Amino acid sequence: MNRLIVLFSFLLICTTSFGQNCNCDSTFKIVQYHIENNYAGWFDKNKQFVKQDFEALTKTIGTNCKTITNDSLCFKQINKYVRYFNDKHLYVSYYPTTNTNAKTNNSDPVTIETNPMTETDILGYLKSGKKLDKAAGIWENETYKIGIVPSKKKANTFKGVVITSKNENWKPGEVKLFIEKKATGNYILKFITGDKTEVVEKSARFVKNILDAETLILDKQFPIVADKISIDDYALENDPTNPRLTFPKNDLAVWTFPNFYPQNAEVVETLLNKHKEKLATAKYWIIDLRDNEGGEVRVGNLLLPFIYTKPIIWSSEKMRLTEDNFNNLYNAYIKDAVESLPIAERKFYDSTFAITRTHFGEFGSIYNTVKTADTITFDKELSSPKKVVVLVNEGTVSSGELFTILARQSDKVIVMGQKSAGSIDYGNILRYKTNCPGIRLTLPSSRNNWLDQGISIDRDKIQPAVYIPKNIKSWIEFSYNALKTQTR
Repeated sequence: MNRLIVLFSFLLICTTSFGQNCNCDSTFKIVQYHIENNYAGWFDKNKQFVKQDFEALTKTIGTNCKTITNDSLCFKQINKYVRYFNDKHLYVSYYPTTNTNAKTNNSDPVTIETNPMTETDILGYLKSGKKLDKAAGIWENETYKIGIVPSKKKANTFKGVVITSKNENWKPGEVKLFIEKKATGNYILKFITGDKTEVVEKSARFVKNILDAETLILDKQFPIVADKISIDDYALENDPTNPRLTFPKNDLAVWTFPNFYPQNAEVVETLLNKHKEKLATAKYWIIDLRDNEGGEVRVGNLLLPFIYTKPIIWSSEKMRLTEDNFNNLYNAYIKDAVESLPIAERKFYDSTFAITRTHFGEFGSIYNTVKTADTITFDKELSSPKKVVVLVNEGTVSSGELFTILARQSDKVIVMGQKSAGSIDYGNILRYKTNCPGIRLTLPSSRNNWLDQGISIDRDKIQPAVYIPKNIKSWIEFSYNALKTQTR
């Protein structure tokens, strides 16, 4: 009950204290403008809507927005309009902003303690024969080398003194972090950010030679820990957003992808190299895309050479070419790269984009290279794995669905699980600001070509070839047994 009271109080504070300076009527009109003029699904959706119902909804929300003076209530009204389009890539976000007159000290420097202990002094303490707490030692990561020693003034507390630093803001002898050991045996670590403007507090845990405080990970250099693990390997295994590769059985490799975030391409490549021999002997693979949040499909595509049996057709998409979409995409992702090119190369892009501008109002390519589809081919079919399951469920969205569409074209692959979310017909998302700093619109600017063939993944979802009942506890075990049965 107390937690509910606290939550209610917080929501009430949000409603009454956060900025109320936005004109909701104007905000709604801006959102309407961008959806009508820049959203790639606008024309398709209008054909699907019952005209009278959509007009009635729009009129009601427009009327309500004229009288709303509270940003959070404004967001809720506009969100009803946006959600009517039933496109998971089209949405409004609300970022409550505090009163702009409130004093903030986020950029003010934090007072930094100094400690006269040198590395020699710290080593002397660590070698003194005293019983050491597991927090005590010399620790380092790619930026800092830190000596952690007990505080002389307070029991069960420790200070982390900089020994060396590649960050010029930090000098030897400055105290970078503080650790408090609770009566429960848990540790709380507070560290000062690299720019010395903020103190961050995290729970800390010790695993072998690793001190893990979530956003700060250190490797113990002394005293030496017999059973060591590298920081890279530790992060690979313990970051919940990373892809994972396990071998629960001698003939089975299980890939787990919580997402396809672009930065995880390097993780996949590392796993492929690190486990090359085991993967070569794993007869069965399971690629687990349950609750995959999407990202960049090319992260998943790093596995395509291993599951490939024949050319894979990748349906292309066309962008709704408008001045807004072009400028948004260009300024966010292209401008810096183009402007850094030599003049001769830059002229090529300038002329290309000059042609693109003549096609505003159409669907096409920003680079004027429209294709219905691409074809992915590899030189040969690899002997391992023999069979592959791709697992999907209602939480598999966006590029997780696209990878599934590509992968299931292989004769090795069978899709199992439950139907996917249906969030891929419209992509290449762009973000638009409104007149209200706390309310922003995200919309897909591109439309997939398969829609012209009557195919809609948003409507029909990805249907698995083998459904797994929701009461099955281990989908991995179920899939593995199904694969073995099929290959007998």
